[in-house]
Amino acid sequence: MITSRLRRLFSILFLSLLTACAGTVKPEPMAEAPPPGPAKADAALPGVALEPEILYNLLLGEIAGQRGQIGVAAATLGEVAQQTRDPRVAERATLAALYAKRYDEALQSARLWTELRPHDTEAREALITALLELDRAAEAKEHFQTLFAAEETRRNLDQAYLRAAAVLGRTSNRAAAIDVMQSLVALNPRLASAHFAMAHLMVRGGDLEKALVSADAALKQRPDWEEAALFKARILLSQKEPQKARAFYEAFLNDNRGANQVRLNYARFLVDQKEWQKALEEFKRVADNVPDDADTIYAVGLLSLQNNRLDEADKYLKRALELRPQNDQARLYLGQVAEQRKQYGAAIDWYLQIRDGEHYFEAQARLGVVMARQGDLAGARRHLDGISVQNDSQRVQVALAHEQILREARQFSEAIEMLNAAIRTVPGDKDLLYARALVAEKLNLLEVTERDLREILKKDPKNVNALNALGYTLTDRTTRYDEASELLQQAMELKPDDAYIMDSMGWLQYRRGNTAEALKYLRRALEIRNDAEIAAHLGEVLWVAGDRHEAESVWDRALRETPDNEALNGVIKKFKP
Repeated sequence: MITSRLRRLFSILFLSLLTACAGTVKPEPMAEAPPPGPAKADAALPGVALEPEILYNLLLGEIAGQRGQIGVAAATLGEVAQQTRDPRVAERATLAALYAKRYDEALQSARLWTELRPHDTEAREALITALLELDRAAEAKEHFQTLFAAEETRRNLDQAYLRAAAVLGRTSNRAAAIDVMQSLVALNPRLASAHFAMAHLMVRGGDLEKALVSADAALKQRPDWEEAALFKARILLSQKEPQKARAFYEAFLNDNRGANQVRLNYARFLVDQKEWQKALEEFKRVADNVPDDADTIYAVGLLSLQNNRLDEADKYLKRALELRPQNDQARLYLGQVAEQRKQYGAAIDWYLQIRDGEHYFEAQARLGVVMARQGDLAGARRHLDGISVQNDSQRVQVALAHEQILREARQFSEAIEMLNAAIRTVPGDKDLLYARALVAEKLNLLEVTERDLREILKKDPKNVNALNALGYTLTDRTTRYDEASELLQQAMELKPDDAYIMDSMGWLQYRRGNTAEALKYLRRALEIRNDAEIAAHLGEVLWVAGDRHEAESVWDRALRETPDNEALNGVIKKFKP
């Protein structure tokens, strides 16, 4: 089907020719000379009378183009182009013939277009395309050499090579395209952009190994070229070689410490690999170099929050908001930072600043949770009941806010009743099932916990949270350690650096009597995330292993951060009544 762009071209062509072809109608005398303008390209347009036959063929070509009959349009416009020698008609005739894959006609029209406008790059590229499709690579090379000579004079060879790769990448004659590009690279073998263009062509053809060779050749000529480095990294990732990509990123950045674009991409790569701490370090380096880049500053804020570094999260999110005041998501995260610091008044202020838009509903839900944390449980629930919900997603969000309020108030029975009702309204929702599984565990309803988590895994076998929760529950509340191990191994394969999964695996090793293995996992987990429950587990294993001094040190550090954590205080009272 003809593209809308080509349809517009035909319409514009027809209208412009009706008004621009010199014809039998004499123009009115002008009152004054027209101002000089950039119309030199049309200065040599032919003076051809708009004879009935020409007008008929123009109409025929225009109507055929509008109806998608591109072959008819190409043939008809090709005739008009030869009659009028109008470069605009030759251009449209060439494009139509190429689109219709009528390459002999395209070649004829393209030759005319190039003859009439010998310095028009697009005309010569269209001519090259037609020659390649007709397997006339030698002639295509000659025309490329003509183009390159002109671009070299204008000191524009880099762009010329990339355009060549684009032209060659579109041809169906792949062997000829590669042959031509090799000859072009041979013209300037020490020019990095020549090898870079070859890499692009190879990627277009799906030959990633040869693309990698060409990318390396480009970087050999220009070792600090960020664009080539980014392209090489993308090739490695397309080859499913994340470790090679990591090694390349690190080596390039070690040699080019100011390569901010490469460092940004490396940081994003680390985020994809779930390496939050390392990603944060790379984003911070970029932020130090470009302190006014709103996106980078915002990313540092988010990763600081992800890593539970609340002071840094607060600092960078506020700076991101200064740079981009309309960023309501930053306000939402600042509210969460304030919540974690137990600065509930500040959290409410942040949420109230979000007055409309896509984050308004979530802000209102969080507002209810904060009201409950301030002691107004009844008011918080009234607030949540008063929020107008428009769809199931919002119903789930409100239900989860209700559940959090009731769970934190230790009203587990009411929480599970509320969740039962919500699941009847939105059956099968994974978030509601997960929440009910956790509340059921608090009520010792382990069959409900297991049933809900297995229902999630039946629908989503790679749900990491469900795998970890079920593995931990079987470890902590039963002796079904083999099942727990299988679940936690699956979770670790999906998220190898997740602190909570490491904590669960460490707890499993402890329950099995493998103290050394348990300590290895738990220490790594606490290193990744400073969490009170992980500290509680590590302290217990250290205490039982006889290292009571380190156990107390771990607990004391955690108490300074979260003095009222239930799990932490429970284990301390267990061993230090």
